[in-house]
Amino acid sequence: MLFETSAFDPKRTLFKTNKNNEETEMNWDAIGAIAEVAGVIGIIVSIGYLGMQVRHSNQVAEDASFKSTFGLGITVYLEMIESENVDVIMNGLLSYDELRGREKMIFDNVMTCWFGVAESALLSQDLDIVGDGTTETLGYAFRTRFFPYTGIHSWWSEAKGVYPPEVQHWIEHEMAKADMNADFYGIKNST
Repeated sequence: MLFETSAFDPKRTLFKTNKNNEETEMNWDAIGAIAEVAGVIGIIVSIGYLGMQVRHSNQVAEDASFKSTFGLGITVYLEMIESENVDVIMNGLLSYDELRGREKMIFDNVMTCWFGVAESALLSQDLDIVGDGTTETLGYAFRTRFFPYTGIHSWWSEAKGVYPPEVQHWIEHEMAKADMNADFYGIKNST
């Protein structure tokens, strides 16, 4: 018989020898088993590599999202502290209802941008792109720098309808935690 077809036997060699110790035929079952083991190892290595690539891709997305959100915050901050905007922002924090025309528009746009940063951070957190620490830090900043002032509460009551329910819930939860006696900017008694 030229080829034998039996189950894999680890004691068998790849080649059979005759009486004169000459190799006469190959054990195809053994070769097939080795090929299967090599295939399984290749699959395991490929899956491991794919897992590393996915993890790296997630880290890159998280970094990009954080940088984008942080960059937007910096841009808004720079707009807020421009000389003509500072007084508008301070007046709006104290009493949004007293702002008119251009001042109201400036305050509304700056706050809309700030709250857009919060919305972006919350969305990124829901997608597991950024961790809870990002929104916790942002919440602290809002609680200390905006929410102690009654003007922002007036603005929020008019503006909140443009935000999704989960953002509204987060903002209102953070507002409820704010110390209304705090005065981060030292402007409450300046008027």
